[in-house]
Amino acid sequence: MRTTLHHVYEFTTRDGRVVRFDEEGGPSTTLEGDIVTVHYLPERPERATAKAPAHGKLAASTCGAMLFLAVFIGFSIFIMIAWNSDGSMP
Repeated sequence: MRTTLHHVYEFTTRDGRVVRFDEEGGPSTTLEGDIVTVHYLPERPERATAKAPAHGKLAASTCGAMLFLAVFIGFSIFIMIAWNSDGSMP
């Protein structure tokens, strides 16, 4: 048996639209009537979230991807130079 925490949020956008969305995995301390911060793009309020932005995770994944690409490009250049220097693969 497994239990999933599920919250339903409702908010009003700056232009007066009322938007309601549900989200799994929110904090168990959030109760009906609590005020929470909702994050959304003004042009897509239906894709809102009450989860805080994870800037650290985004930065870490971007740095990891850049490091991988740098190593891949460096290895590719090494192979090209080694292949062209004596006509055979290392």
